[in-house]
Amino acid sequence: MRHFRLGYANRTLGYRLPDKNRKAGAELRGQLTALGVFRESGHEHLSGSLVIPLFDAQGRVAQLYGRKVRDDLREGTPKHLYLPGPHRGVFNRVALEHAEEVIVCEALIDALTFWSAGYRHVTSAYGVEGVTEELVEAVVASGARVKIAFDRDEAGERGAERLAERLMGRGLEVYRVVFPKGMDANEYAAKVKPATESLGLVLRQARWMGKGEGPAHARASEAPRRGDATR
Repeated sequence: MRHFRLGYANRTLGYRLPDKNRKAGAELRGQLTALGVFRESGHEHLSGSLVIPLFDAQGRVAQLYGRKVRDDLREGTPKHLYLPGPHRGVFNRVALEHAEEVIVCEALIDALTFWSAGYRHVTSAYGVEGVTEELVEAVVASGARVKIAFDRDEAGERGAERLAERLMGRGLEVYRVVFPKGMDANEYAAKVKPATESLGLVLRQARWMGKGEGPAHARASEAPRRGDATR
C-alpha cells in the first residue's frame, strides 16, 4: 500500500476539502470535477473502489484506476474504472529501468499479485486492449527480455500475440506465461499456493514466442530470496 500509494474511495473526499461555499472549496471541487475524480453530480467517480495511481515519467499522477471491491453491485455496474480521457502513466516504471526481465500483465491486480509474491520486475497494461505506446516505450527502453502474463483466454491469447509482435519488432526477446486454461495470474496464485513457487514455475516454463528455438537463458526467472516478498 505504501509503495504504490494505494487508496480506497469511500465517499469521504468531500468532507476532507474546504466547504464548497468557500472560494478554496469551490475551486478544488471544480478542479477535481474537471479531472473526473468527482462526477457532475458531486459523487466520487471511483467510490467503493481500491484506487491505484499511475505515474508519468516525472513521477506525477497521470491516471487513477479503480477496482470495485464488493460483489453485490447492481447489475451492469462496471468493476473497473478509470478517470475520463486517455490512459496515461506506467505502473511500476522504476522497476523496469534496470531489470533483466520484465513481466507484463493484462491487469493491475495481476501485476500486484506478482509483486506481492516477490517478483518486483512487473508492469501492466490497461486491460487486454489497453497496451499504450507509453508502456511499450518503457518496456523497450529497459532492453529486458519480456514475459507476457496475460489471461489464459481467447482475448488474452490474441492480446499477447499482438504485444509480442510489437516488442519483437523492436528487438526484444518475448515469452508467453501460460496459466491453466481460463485463469489469470491472480486466480492462479490464489488457488495454487504458495504463490511465490507457483508463479515462479509458470515464469520458468514460459513459452518462446519467436521463431525457432528461444535463447538458452530464457528460463532465468528465479524465485525471490527468502524475505523478498515481504519487504
